[in-house]
Amino acid sequence: MKVLYDHQTFTGTQYGGISRYFYELMNAFSGRNDIEFELAIKFSNSEYLKEVSYSHPVGYQKLAKNRRANQVFSRLNRLYSSTKLSQGNFDIFHPTYYHSYFLNKIGTKPLVLTFHDVISEKYGETYPVFGKGLSGLKQKLLQRADVVISVSQATKRGILEHFEIDESKIRVVHLGNYLAKQVLKTKGLNNLTLPERYVLFVGNRDHYKNFVGFVEAIRPTLLKDKDLKLVCAGGGGFKAEEKTLFQRNHLQDQIVYHPIFNDSTLVELYEKAQVFVFPSLMEGFGLPVLEAMSCGCPVALTDGTSFNEIAEDAGVYFEADKPESIQATVEKVIYDTELRQLMRMRGYQRLPDFKAENTAQQTLAVYKELVNK
Repeated sequence: MKVLYDHQTFTGTQYGGISRYFYELMNAFSGRNDIEFELAIKFSNSEYLKEVSYSHPVGYQKLAKNRRANQVFSRLNRLYSSTKLSQGNFDIFHPTYYHSYFLNKIGTKPLVLTFHDVISEKYGETYPVFGKGLSGLKQKLLQRADVVISVSQATKRGILEHFEIDESKIRVVHLGNYLAKQVLKTKGLNNLTLPERYVLFVGNRDHYKNFVGFVEAIRPTLLKDKDLKLVCAGGGGFKAEEKTLFQRNHLQDQIVYHPIFNDSTLVELYEKAQVFVFPSLMEGFGLPVLEAMSCGCPVALTDGTSFNEIAEDAGVYFEADKPESIQATVEKVIYDTELRQLMRMRGYQRLPDFKAENTAQQTLAVYKELVNK
């Protein structure tokens, strides 16, 4: 059995949740006797592909921020993927994103589509950058797909709410805790200069991530507890409007940015935090929840999302649109040592359900199901 993956999620970005997902799948399948795979790509700046044995794309880091260059390399990659599709030397095609270029090239070969979230359906009108108008394309792909892998039960519910699809085609395969191996390697290393006590926010801060609402919610906590800091990890340095927000709220000395250099950086950031807070309005899965729990970091999360499914009783929950709910929940954790210890223990207990090898094994079962039909 041979699976063909395409270029889409690996072309323009160095890091990312979706590219990490496919990278970890291919790593798990590499060297196995019961599956072959090929990644159809010629050009990529992905950090994940730099040291793998199964792909050797040419990087273009110096042109990475050039929009025209990215368009050119994307077209070249699409042409290469199209050539591989036309050759037909595969049993299953698993695209890495939602472009439809392959629909008239795949013929009758089985198609597996991984569906990550319904953010574009829920917030596309409010935030067009997240895929306004993408729903029609997704509907076409969902109709053609032989199996749709949903990364969570919450995403499955979203698919059924927003699209016409036969529910029997959907398989829920949770993402795995890809940080677990790095936690073991990094244990005991304390190299970062970090505040003594801090609340941790990880990743992008735009739009539905609800960062502004979160800052305003914990403003009273930070102002009365001057030794407590908010560390924002990754997502790029603070923008001018964010700095204005901090100054307006007299928080410029208590909110600090920390870049994420690698997985080891993440491990240490989580290990030392009082609490990791994920105030996003919605997420298809939420890998940082697993990351935090694997590092023994308590998690405070938006209620009514995929987070409940992942953390269950290992997390504490708030209503993301109510500042007083966010503040009360965060304070509940940072000022209760016994609660933090209980949350760490419960977090560790949740992790066996989210092993990276489980994701690979369940995905392989989907492939075998199609080939053996």
